[in-house]
Amino acid sequence: MNLKEVLKFADEIIFAKTGQHLDDLQKAVLRGTLQRETYKEIAKDFDCSESSVRNAGSELWRLLSEELGEKVRKSNFHSAMERLQVSIVSHFAQDSAQIGLVNYCGEAKHPPDTPNSHPPNQETSNPKQTPTLHQDLSEMPELGNFYDSPNGDSFASRTPQLETLTTWILQQRCRLIALTGISGIGKTTLAAQLVQQIKDEFQYVIWCNLESSPTLTEFQDQLIQFFSLSQKI
Repeated sequence: MNLKEVLKFADEIIFAKTGQHLDDLQKAVLRGTLQRETYKEIAKDFDCSESSVRNAGSELWRLLSEELGEKVRKSNFHSAMERLQVSIVSHFAQDSAQIGLVNYCGEAKHPPDTPNSHPPNQETSNPKQTPTLHQDLSEMPELGNFYDSPNGDSFASRTPQLETLTTWILQQRCRLIALTGISGIGKTTLAAQLVQQIKDEFQYVIWCNLESSPTLTEFQDQLIQFFSLSQKI
């Protein structure tokens, strides 16, 4: 994990423990620790007393130790975070439900007024007709490696989790599925792998990254343009 990822990871752990995010001094302590600075150097950079830095660090190590179940110190903070990430990824591969894989799924059957993705009359009248597919995956990240265990043994695309998600979407017709959990466990990679596997089952597929926080109007216009194939509205 890089510096930004470690800080975000630690912030989520502290927030889960205390209900509060890291403050500026705590971030400075963690950042300095990762950069192998002494408490005195951190205090100089943050423009505060060394005792304040030591007290903030002591409280951080106590909270992290309680939450991680191991003795966390300034000297082993980074390695402790790395071990936790590996443990979570491995556990996620074994049982996705443990990290909050939530399935918001209504009726498995189609409501009477909901069109099927493959209308019966279309298939009957022209079974050989291939529908035109429209896909915009330009914002989807490239797929990374999938791992099944801490020792790095790769395996074929997290098969159990992908099979579950595919069943929910293609067979049970779930309208909304949320993949939740702390950062670094592979939620985005799992979603991207899923999209690659089932994208041709739908006439329209679009991957939208909301990290840039577009307004509702901008997002709506983007979708309208995509589904209208850029025709004049």
